[in-house]
Amino acid sequence: MPLRVAVLALGLCAAPALGQPTAKAPARPGPDKASGPDRKAPGQVIGCPSLANYRMLLHDGAAAAAALLADPKADHLGCTLVTRSEITGLVDRVTLGDRSYECAGLPTTTACHWMEAGAAARPAPAGAAKR
Repeated sequence: MPLRVAVLALGLCAAPALGQPTAKAPARPGPDKASGPDRKAPGQVIGCPSLANYRMLLHDGAAAAAALLADPKADHLGCTLVTRSEITGLVDRVTLGDRSYECAGLPTTTACHWMEAGAAARPAPAGAAKR
């Protein structure tokens, strides 16, 4: 188990930081222009039952968040690594400023887990309004 966490932490270190602003590129078509790693790739994403905790965890970037989650003694703010195949669907979606987030349903809990929009690689919930 510790080896899996270490490998995941190294993988997240190599991926673009989810919480870091990226250079402005020409606008592309589509409803969501959020930056981040390839949304269709298999694997795990960070999810938190509280959007505020998710934003705090990723404040210093994905590499720092992965290191925090890899430390068993650290306060994980209720956040965990979620395998994309575990996600049963998207429950809610919200946009704060220029960042979009989605709340993914999991079979192991009644609380959905917040993550950056598109990270779940699932279609957006029908009728979910931007707030």
